[in-house]
Amino acid sequence: MIGTVARKEIVSNILSYKFTVVLLLMALLLAASLFIMHRDFAERTADYQVIRPAPGAPTAVVPPNPLSIFAKGLENAMTRSFEIGVIGVDVRAGQSSGNVIFSFFPAPDFLYIVRVVLSLVALLLGFDQISSERERGTLKLMLSGPVSRAEVLLGKWLGNFASLAAPFLLVTALGTAAMLFDADIRFSAGQLGRFALILALALLYMAFFLSLGMLVSALTRRSATSVIALLFVWALLVFVLPNLGTLVARQFVATPSVQALNEKRAQTWTREILLGIAEGGGLGERMKTISREEDRMEEDFRLKFERLVRLARNINRLSPAAGFLDAATGIAGTGIDEEIRLKAEVIRYKNSIIDPVIADLLAGKRDPAYPAFTYRYRPLGEVFASGAMFDAAWLAAFNILAFALAYAGFARADAR
Repeated sequence: MIGTVARKEIVSNILSYKFTVVLLLMALLLAASLFIMHRDFAERTADYQVIRPAPGAPTAVVPPNPLSIFAKGLENAMTRSFEIGVIGVDVRAGQSSGNVIFSFFPAPDFLYIVRVVLSLVALLLGFDQISSERERGTLKLMLSGPVSRAEVLLGKWLGNFASLAAPFLLVTALGTAAMLFDADIRFSAGQLGRFALILALALLYMAFFLSLGMLVSALTRRSATSVIALLFVWALLVFVLPNLGTLVARQFVATPSVQALNEKRAQTWTREILLGIAEGGGLGERMKTISREEDRMEEDFRLKFERLVRLARNINRLSPAAGFLDAATGIAGTGIDEEIRLKAEVIRYKNSIIDPVIADLLAGKRDPAYPAFTYRYRPLGEVFASGAMFDAAWLAAFNILAFALAYAGFARADAR
């Protein structure tokens, strides 16, 4: 009977004008997102060819990550140019698409479409599954047969999830396949595997909002009431809670601003230069002292920032949208943990060449050469251990809880 109910829902959706419009809108947005982000990646790749360091230059630049097409995350911050100087690391502008729209609005990447648009589509599929049947009087007729309430609910869920997942996967697969013909975009087997994991997370995320829609539909008698309540909950989960966590965390963990750090660096530089003039000589040692002070300030900031990130992440996990975003960007290699690791690698690279850099400067050496900077993204095991596995399990728990509550509400609901 579950299969019969599921097939009925699929056929009903296919014949529905509302579903057709929503389906076309979803396909259009996904296709547009992949096209825009593909162009963005191509422009950033061209930018990288311009700013990439010459052989032997003491500069750290990471090439654009192909998975940033789907999960932009902190890619712009990670692909900046880090130039190693005698007093530390000078952060320059990095790879940019040149699209001014990205300066005012979030990048319309795959994750944004899933997190905002498709979660709303899932709610629109689920908000009237029970309440509309009750309004039309067909729920009582359906339950008068040999089918149980559990079979009705599960069949409706499966039918609607299949109606949502099939076109979503089809459009995504076609868009990704089209990009594979571009010689400038080369996905490794590992990157395609990571994208498959992101797709699985996206399906889990959409399934939660479908279950949430059916939960509210089971608890309300009218579809209009269901949609109003769900729009409020959707806005709370997708927009309010993910930002609230960071605001709350900042009240408990104080981190210095970039302006304050720059002022401290300027004070350190002025102090050491004046001491060098007053005491005479020792310019090389003064530069090394400045470099060590830079490292100390950077380490202090990093520890405070990591505490802020951990607290904000734990608070934000109240929202499945935040957990999905954190896990997906972590898997793609564009998350905040990856950026923290990249900066630590840049500092390590700086410390490995700072002595030769200072010595070559004092000796007036022309065109000195240093080892090239290389960066390897975190392996999946490390990504999962640092929180992605917990976020995925937490998202699955949200699904189970929402469906269980939907069944509990449906089991106690009056069919009339």
